[in-house]
Parts: sequence; C-alpha cells; structure tokens
Amino acid sequence: MLPEGLPRHSAPAGNGFRESLSSYPAFRPRQSLPDRSEYVKLRSGVSSVLVAPRLSSEAGVVEANVQEWPATAALIIAEVIGSGVLALGGQMAVVGLAVGSLVLALCYPANVFTSLLLGKVRQEVTSTVTFGDGLTVLLGTTAGRYGYAVAYSYLFMCMANYLILIGDSVQASIYWEVICSPSACFIGTILLLPINQFRTLSGLTLLSVISFATVVATLILCLWTLLTNPSCESPGRTGHGFLDYSSCISGFVFAFTGQNIMLEMQAEMKTPSDFPKAVWLSFSTLFTVYATVAVLSYLACGENTPGDLLLVLPHDWRKSAAGVLMVIHLMVTYTISQQVLSRAICAYLLPEALQDGIVARFKWFFVTSAMMAACFLVANLIPLFQDIVNLTGALLSSQVVFILPSVLFLAVCPYEVAKLEGTLATWIGCWCAIFVGIYLALVGTVSSVLVIASKLSSGSGPFSC
Repeated sequence: MLPEGLPRHSAPAGNGFRESLSSYPAFRPRQSLPDRSEYVKLRSGVSSVLVAPRLSSEAGVVEANVQEWPATAALIIAEVIGSGVLALGGQMAVVGLAVGSLVLALCYPANVFTSLLLGKVRQEVTSTVTFGDGLTVLLGTTAGRYGYAVAYSYLFMCMANYLILIGDSVQASIYWEVICSPSACFIGTILLLPINQFRTLSGLTLLSVISFATVVATLILCLWTLLTNPSCESPGRTGHGFLDYSSCISGFVFAFTGQNIMLEMQAEMKTPSDFPKAVWLSFSTLFTVYATVAVLSYLACGENTPGDLLLVLPHDWRKSAAGVLMVIHLMVTYTISQQVLSRAICAYLLPEALQDGIVARFKWFFVTSAMMAACFLVANLIPLFQDIVNLTGALLSSQVVFILPSVLFLAVCPYEVAKLEGTLATWIGCWCAIFVGIYLALVGTVSSVLVIASKLSSGSGPFSC
C-alpha cells in the first residue's frame, strides 16, 4: 500500500554497496519548508521512496554523500556525450558553418545556465531528487506527475536511441559480415544483459572515465581519417527548408542534454555546493569536443559530411576498432540511464527487487530485460539514427534543458524574491529559456516527425536492414 500523498518515483544513483528500502516522512500540505520558510510552501503532501545505504532511522534518511565534484563532472560528461556528437557534422552541413558554430556557442552557456538553476533548486529544496519530486513539492501533484512522465520518458527514448547506436557499432566491428540492423541491435541487447544486472552505481567514476576515453578515441580515429584522407561517403544534401533547419538545431540541443539526472547527481555529492564546479568543467569539456568535431568534420567534407561520423571510416581495422570502442562506450552510457529508470520503476512498483537475495535479483533481471525489450522494439520501429536523435531532442530534450529547470527555479524564487535578492536577471533568463524551449519543442517535433514519415513512406520501413 502506497503512503498517503504522491510517492517519489525516483531513487538516487550510486548510494553505496549496501542498500535497503527507506522513505522520507511526508510533509503536510502548506507546511513551510526549512530551506526557504518565508517563500516556499508545499502545495501537496509528498512521500519519497528511495534506495539508500543502511544509515536510516524513523526520522529520515542519511544520504551517502560520497561523490566529489570531479567525479560528478565525469558522470555528467559520460551521461551527455554519446549519440549526439556523432551527428554534429551532418547537422553542421545542413545549417552551415556560421549558423552551426553560433548554435553550438549558444548551447554552451544556455546549458550551463539551466544546470546551475538545478543546483540552486537543490540547495533550496534538499529533498528533491528528480523533476517530478521538485514539481510535486512546489507546484502540486499534477505538475509532479508531468515531471515524472517527462523525465522517465526521456530516459527511455535515450535508451532506445543508444540501442540503435550499439547496433550500428556492432555492424562496424564486424564490417566484413552482412548483418541487418535488427540483428545487430539484438546482439547489442545480449551484450547488455550482464551489465544490466548491477543494481547500484558504485564505481561510477571509473565507468565514466572509460566511457569518455572510448568515445574520444573513436572521434580521434575518425578525425584523423578525415584530415589525412577526406573521402566523404555521403552524397551532398540540397534543398533544405525551414523544417530541416529546425530539426538539425534540435539535434544540437540534444547533444548537450544531461540535466535529466542532475538533481540525482547532487543528492550523491559529498559537497553539493561544489556542483557549479562540476557543471563548468563538464560543459567546457563537452563544448571543446563538440566544436572540434563539428568544425573539423565540416571543413573536411563540407556539405558531404555524413550524418553519422563513423561513416567516414574505410573498411579496414579503423572501422572495426571504432566499432568496438563505441560498443563499450554506449554500453556504459545505456547502463547509466538504465540504472536510474530501473530503480525508479522498482522503487514504485516492485520494491522487493531492490532488496538482497536471489529472488530480488531475479525480479531486477525481469524488469531490466523487459525494459530493454521495449527499447529494442522502439529502436527498430524507427530505425533512422539521425532523425530519432532530432525527434528526441525536440520532444523531450528542450523541456529537460530549458523548461523544467526554469519552472522549478521560478517556483522557488518568484518575482518578489528575485527582486529582494537581486536575481532579476536570472528570473528574466528563466522566462527566455522557457520560450526558447517551447519553440524548439513545437517546431522541432513537427519537423522531425515529418522527416521520419517521409523516409518511412519512401521504403525505409520498420525492422528494415
């Protein structure tokens, strides 16, 4: 039986080696929060269910707080970098070097801004672990349900997208064999089965470093090939319209998205006030990598830059090596998202799966395998790499990056508080971010859906090679 009020459908990542099911006591409606008692009131009761170390009592939960800020920065990089970076060159070819560089330059401070907003929200409402938690506390149960839906739908779409890329990487690893996309994707699911069974994210720093190292090695291999022998395999694209440009801009936005689990990351930090350091380091690193990849790819291939950077590799050891590296990277990236979503599902529907014992582990295996099967279906129903990146970026990423962090900050710091504290510039920036997010969500989603529909009608059907 669920406790009174809306339960938290979330669980902090990497809480340690020992775990047990615990809960925060529910706040009473209209009860003042200790963080900002003069301005922030609860509009509904909330009770939070999460997996935590066995350091709890009836009064509440003692959080692990074990992660240093450099480790958090590594986690952000590992979560963000992945599918989007492979498509940046192709998107730059559509919008042009000048516009593409401008969009990249704007995405950098914009993502830093909204990430720092989440840091401020976490400081003011320390019980917040995900968007749904914060929206429930600050705006009520309906807003909370919407926040949970956006956060976890986004994670699911990312996982489906990663399966597409894992399948592509499997094909590249054994390029001398002809393997259809669904079969390659299925091989990826088999490879993921063992790593899916880890129920905690301890040791995450090492995994994050490995993930970043493998994708950087792949990018270096691709760029080295481009600069030494720029044989661009993709034909030039012509006749771009407004929707094509909007779709590609959404892809740029998606490449920077990592805000979805930043509240959860802060819950595990040893010193949460150091979160801004992690944000600046991670996004500065990402911007450097993205700008280098996009600009060099465009300078080498121009309008013939392929949508997937792996396509520039010739059919030799470089293609196979890049495929293996990307499989490793994407397995780690998939696991990060899978951990958060699986623990949330289990915490809400099947809490015994988070306990000790063989039966609990079997239930975890069932949940993760069922979710991976669902991702497999979605990935092969829309087997269009660049377009699913754009669709995900338009539909959900714009909300995660721009809208939800701004809404949370405005709820914590309304106009009267912003005026009193001298943060009116931030308050105005939040509204600008909301309008940008709405525009990208509407225009980008429509354009991406139309592009996908046109390609499906031209013969690229579901489960096709």
